[in-house]
Amino acid sequence: MKVVELRDLSRRESTIHYIKELTAVAVLEWNQRRSESDIAITLEHKPVGPPDVTVHLLDAVEWPALPVIHAIRDYVTELERAGRLP
Repeated sequence: MKVVELRDLSRRESTIHYIKELTAVAVLEWNQRRSESDIAITLEHKPVGPPDVTVHLLDAVEWPALPVIHAIRDYVTELERAGRLP
């Protein structure tokens, strides 16, 4: 399972300053097949340590959901570390 990209990544306004809510279209690839799924992401920054990342699949995916969520969570964590999230 590989996340190719998160397309149309946009931030929704949140009233709580330490929670970041995002929406995107996840482009996934597995065994030479590609699929797209709408997702919602929540990053909750804690006083210490990395943020908690929660991923909600808004569309059905062709593969088991748990590996898909884990792959997206890892990808978003890397984007957050690199400072490339809106």
